[in-house]
Amino acid sequence: MSEDERQTIRAVNRKFMVCFAHDKRYISTIMVRKANQKTMQISRRNLPLNALRSFEAAARHCHLRRAAAELGVTHGAVSRQIRQLEEQLGVRLFDRSGRSLVLSEPGRRLLQVVTDALDRLTEGTLSIDPGSLRGALVIGAPPSISACWLLAMVGKFQRSYPEIEVRVEDVQPMQRELPPEIEVAVCFGEPDAPRRVVRELFRERYAPVASPGLIPAGGFSGRAADLLQLPLIHDRHDRWQRWLANEGLDPQQAEVHLHVRDSYLGICAARDGCGVFLADRIEVGADLRTGNLVALGEPGVEARFSHYLVTEQPDVIGVRARLFAEYLVRELAVG
Repeated sequence: MSEDERQTIRAVNRKFMVCFAHDKRYISTIMVRKANQKTMQISRRNLPLNALRSFEAAARHCHLRRAAAELGVTHGAVSRQIRQLEEQLGVRLFDRSGRSLVLSEPGRRLLQVVTDALDRLTEGTLSIDPGSLRGALVIGAPPSISACWLLAMVGKFQRSYPEIEVRVEDVQPMQRELPPEIEVAVCFGEPDAPRRVVRELFRERYAPVASPGLIPAGGFSGRAADLLQLPLIHDRHDRWQRWLANEGLDPQQAEVHLHVRDSYLGICAARDGCGVFLADRIEVGADLRTGNLVALGEPGVEARFSHYLVTEQPDVIGVRARLFAEYLVRELAVG
């Protein structure tokens, strides 16, 4: 091949690369325009309500199968709805982490908007005929959970829905089977309820709390070892044993110990200045806000078991039970 032929080929290649780069930029521009057009096409006429409901349920559960179980559809249907919504909005709503879902920043913003909108739609629809909600709702929970935080949430719920008459029944911690009359239950430990929907609510993380009057005049150092100079309040679980072991300490080094039946009595004893109790923020949030209790350290070890919400299947759950279950999940997420 002569030198003239080589130069001709190089010139053709350069021209081709310039044209290809121009076409690539043009195609990219068209794709961006189309993505923007898709975003701008959402209006009241074509608002993707089913996709938004699927997104809200998946975001709340951080799990496609649990969202699908709540909505009464397959997890593949939920996945398709979310994928179509992402394409329509031109953003990624979730970051996948194994089997779990993690909201992206656009996803977090959208969840707040969708949650508020669904709440307003529900409340507005029910306000047309408040009498349609009139009736009883039976809730089950261990007595300590009811006393520590659940009854306060029930009271707030009834201020929004005064037509609903709530009855709170006792179930025992780690109770395996639930009575059939209980429509919504909060259980400590996963119950054996194969015909119901069981979802994990949260797992407690314990921090030491005490009455301000128990704190020495010079204040508390914040050192875990100094807690051993104060009376320790124990319930039937091994909270202090595990928490102090995590700090490299032995609870037997404390001079004064008070043993009570459950966490509710432990919190009452701490509030009355009897000693230091290990509690979760949900159990003592109101006391910390009012100053009845102060935290003497950061949350440490987790509880051995989680709290679970148990409801009827989506096709049979009553409107009152559904309203309370959704309300409870929202309140715990905010609290």
